Amino acid sequence: MKTIPMFAAAVALPLVLAQGCGDDGMQSTDTADTSDTADGEEECDSQISGVIDTDTTWTCGHILDGVVTVKNNAKLTIEPGVTIKGLNGSALVVTKGSQLIAEGTKEAPIVFTSALAEGKRGRGDWGGIVLLGDAKNNLQTGAGVAEGLDAGNPDYQYGGGDDASSCGSLKWVRVEFVGFELTKDNELNGVTFYSCGSATQVDYLQVHMGKDDGVEMFGGTVNGKHLVITGAQDDSVDSDQGYTGSLQHVVIVQDPAAGNYAFELSNQADNLDAEPRTAPKFVNVTAIGTSVSEALDTQSAGVRLKEGVSAEFHNAIFAHFYGPAIELTEGATETVAGNGGIKFLHTLFFNNSTIDDGATPWVVGEGSTYDLAGLIEAAGNNNHFDVDPQLGSYDFAAPNVAPTDASPVRGAGQAPSGFDAADYIGAIPNGAGDWTLDWTSYKVN
Repeated sequence: MKTIPMFAAAVALPLVLAQGCGDDGMQSTDTADTSDTADGEEECDSQISGVIDTDTTWTCGHILDGVVTVKNNAKLTIEPGVTIKGLNGSALVVTKGSQLIAEGTKEAPIVFTSALAEGKRGRGDWGGIVLLGDAKNNLQTGAGVAEGLDAGNPDYQYGGGDDASSCGSLKWVRVEFVGFELTKDNELNGVTFYSCGSATQVDYLQVHMGKDDGVEMFGGTVNGKHLVITGAQDDSVDSDQGYTGSLQHVVIVQDPAAGNYAFELSNQADNLDAEPRTAPKFVNVTAIGTSVSEALDTQSAGVRLKEGVSAEFHNAIFAHFYGPAIELTEGATETVAGNGGIKFLHTLFFNNSTIDDGATPWVVGEGSTYDLAGLIEAAGNNNHFDVDPQLGSYDFAAPNVAPTDASPVRGAGQAPSGFDAADYIGAIPNGAGDWTLDWTSYKVN
């Protein structure tokens, strides 16, 4: 593998794989526009801008300057332990046919974070990661353009017919302080999967302190495991345009001062019955909202189902949301639910709808008479209501959502076929099995 420097003028030339960042092992503070040096070694902490159009490997840290675009079927590989920092207005965009291979380890995660100094960081410091794929979506033409990017640039289109395609791999990765507004009202998410296929690998991914959504899937079939979404100002998980993948082992913790829906699930705004219909499955979820209202920036609610979406939740916990636990709107969504397309099984609800002391945990559209309570509370679903899950700690600065020894969620779950076996409700089986330890971070700035 070669390491390719990238120039602001979108020219890439080959160079030999870097042997290190210096004799002392420390990263340099040079901020040149390229990642090369006179002797052909990778220059650590250099500023990266423009286009990457040849296979490239980063073995040490760099600084993103502006929208950095990986294109022409190039593969950007980032090695374990590397930290990539984003300047204000920056983002990493990987176009159709190209891949981002970011595979860290528990001991050496890959971190995408703000270029500001620790203690001065915050939401929206930089953009985030955008992956554009070739799988199906349900747009009329089967193709779309990524939000906030140049609509006239064909590089930023997504969608196709290859549901088994890959946008790359994210393993043991943290993405922090994201959500810069590239254009008016178009903040980037932490990681956005545009029509990424099922060969895309996502395992052990944290998105922390984002100004928009944590992760969003626009169509595609990408699956993921071991996700931690903390402090998303808008929705933690958002999916629409025909997304049909699944996520298992998902931890969501809202900031006490900001957080909209834990899950916002839509089909397609222009055609509520568009196919393929958005139909994700979420298994082993722990979603913790905020029950306080004084400084709440957004409403804090559990799941919003709209625009004719289909969805399944198994082994989930929804607790401490200021708004409703479940909201379902539009007649098309009610029809899907009535036909068995919306399921909540082996799921626990506790201390939700604190805005009215728990009076309205289930909400339907204005004027609707749909029996959402009947759908959720049916005995055959094996759901649990007003039962304290007895988790370790809800402290946003140091959450511990593993169930305690006395927790009723242990042994109360049943994962569906095709997923990791799990006889517990929630994302984590017990303290000894807490997979969130040692690689995540909850610093607020």
